[in-house]
Amino acid sequence: MSKARGTWIWWAEAFLLLALVMISPSAVLSQQDELAAKGEDQAQQGAAPKLAGVRLRVPLPITGTVDTDVKKSLQKLLSRLTDKDERPVVILELEANADGQSRGSEFERSLAIARFLTSREATRLKTVAYLKGPIEGHAVLIPLACEQIVMHPDAQLGNAGIDEGSISNTMRHAYEEIAGFRNVLPPQLALGMLDPGLEIYRVNDRRFVNGDEYAQLKADGQVATSEKLVPRGQMALFTANKLRQDLQLISHVSENYRQLAALLEIPENQITQDLGLNRDWKAARFVMDGEISNRMVQRTSLSMQDAVTRGVNFALIEIKSRGGDPVACENMVNFLLGLPDTVHTVALVTEEALSNASLIAMACDEIAVAPNAKLGGEGSYRYTEQGRADLENYLAKISVEANRSWSVWGAMNDPELKVFRYQRAGTTLTKYLSEREATELPDPNQWKQGPEITQAGMPLQLTGTQALDWGVADANATSVSDVTRRYGLPDELEIPKQNWAHQFIEILAKPGLAMFCLFIGVIALISEFKAPGVGIPGFVAVMCFGLFFWSRFLNGTAGWLEAMLIVGGLFFILLELLVLPGFGIFGLGGGAMFIAGIVLAMQTFIWPTTDYELDQVPYSLGTILVLFSGMIAAAFFAKHVLPRTPFLNQTMLDAPDDETMEEIRRRETIVDLTHLVGNTGVALTPLRPSGKAKIGHEIVSVTSDGDMIEQGDKIVVVQVRGNYAIVRSESQ
Repeated sequence: MSKARGTWIWWAEAFLLLALVMISPSAVLSQQDELAAKGEDQAQQGAAPKLAGVRLRVPLPITGTVDTDVKKSLQKLLSRLTDKDERPVVILELEANADGQSRGSEFERSLAIARFLTSREATRLKTVAYLKGPIEGHAVLIPLACEQIVMHPDAQLGNAGIDEGSISNTMRHAYEEIAGFRNVLPPQLALGMLDPGLEIYRVNDRRFVNGDEYAQLKADGQVATSEKLVPRGQMALFTANKLRQDLQLISHVSENYRQLAALLEIPENQITQDLGLNRDWKAARFVMDGEISNRMVQRTSLSMQDAVTRGVNFALIEIKSRGGDPVACENMVNFLLGLPDTVHTVALVTEEALSNASLIAMACDEIAVAPNAKLGGEGSYRYTEQGRADLENYLAKISVEANRSWSVWGAMNDPELKVFRYQRAGTTLTKYLSEREATELPDPNQWKQGPEITQAGMPLQLTGTQALDWGVADANATSVSDVTRRYGLPDELEIPKQNWAHQFIEILAKPGLAMFCLFIGVIALISEFKAPGVGIPGFVAVMCFGLFFWSRFLNGTAGWLEAMLIVGGLFFILLELLVLPGFGIFGLGGGAMFIAGIVLAMQTFIWPTTDYELDQVPYSLGTILVLFSGMIAAAFFAKHVLPRTPFLNQTMLDAPDDETMEEIRRRETIVDLTHLVGNTGVALTPLRPSGKAKIGHEIVSVTSDGDMIEQGDKIVVVQVRGNYAIVRSESQ
């Protein structure tokens, strides 16, 4: 019994041990796998976003360090890839320089790029050459080395040997080697682009041979159809239409990157961004925080222009705004779109860019958003019906330059604009378009309309996550450092400080200074009207009105209309005072023109129609109040202060007091010259013995007391008789 019991216990222990051996490793392994998976997810969340498509511009002509820069850029891209990443599409953009020339590329440097593109290292990349204009010279080697060639309708490819006096065997072997590796364009056709001593034929539709090979094939009876593509003495130069439709050698013809994205079946936002891998960034940071105003736009654009002049080629623009002045927003958009292609702009929205503040982000090359950020929707400005129509036309016009679809951005500001989800047949590509933009697509029939994404009566508002999912935004970023890490920049970027000129302009643009100049200008102008001739008050008035208008011009609210109203108003007021006294229409009309010009110089609209414009009305009313306050102050100053101020009391005509007025009336009633006795003067005419003389400020009739007095001699009044004075020479 005890033996059987011992056997049973032994078997139980053995079974338990076996179970532990079998179960424990799997449990441990399962736990390790779970931890590993968790760690992998965390690593993926912190990793840089995977690249589907990258643009890389190849400067033409290929000279200097262009070859090393391009290779360095591609190597930098390769270093970001992991073993699990799919091959990203690298679009090598080739375009003629500013003079429309692409020739002049050096053979060795062009060949160095081509060999790198065909190297084993570069097989991790899918290379696409996008030709945006005529490509001649040895730059032809670049598209020959790519897996795919896409051309703009106006592009041409060929004349590879145009910069060479003679073609060496080394060049022939290089072109044959590069073209033969990819075989996108047949080697014989590549040689026909290089060597004018060759004839190139197309035989039996798909075969390309030189003149000797053609003669042999014809002798052997193997030529059914033939076409001479390149005659002897010429180099081949093919248009996009010839290579695509006739020869069927290139894959696509595309007018812009939006079409190219659809052709390559890559999300548009991942191909339109230009990461600029070949650049050494010199970065600056700009902040647009608060209501968008002309003053803010003026300050930001001036700072950015100054930074670009100093060599900055990377501008990070932080936007934290609920919108604002539509004219100011449009000016900022135009400024960003007008920056040189060498300047890369990135909009960073970590909180909100509501209403028309979102349009500033649209104008940037790249948009980075935080997951909870808000784009579009109700803000501080609402467009009128006409304003919405104008905005739609404006966005449609700039969308090509901005390389973005415009419908979503329009819906962020227009509650009546309907946007639908479109999908391209047979693909997973989606776009969010209005019906108008959908009809303007190059292949509208291939896109199927889906559900509406907008809500009637409400402007569209997207979170950062939605903007990324829909392709409206380009990158996820919660801080400045998230953006800078992508470009290898310092974590924090300094905001450029304004120089003294910008600070002076900033001071001039302040509304307080404008009001002060207006107030003083009115006082000086009224004082000038009371002064004889043109004096100090007139000079002060001109200076103050000039500073006022310059301040409003710098603030973006004054232009030619306001200038004409102000100058015209002053002209008619002076006409009323100096030429047509008593006829009030010129004075009243001129005053109305002057006030209208001042009021319009303080605002960007003529009549308020939106909430934003209504909020600006108090400032306009304040302007009128300042005008009338200035008039009242000027009247008080001219009557009570100026006459008692030393030196200044000589600059104006003061009204006579009661005693002086009574004396003037007495003199006008009865001629009385007794007050001249003892005064000296000058003879205006020879006194033989009577004539005219100037005594003090008066010209009177005088008679000499006996001696003849010559003109110009000094005289003294010795006696008055009736209405003439008796004088004698002062020398007696």
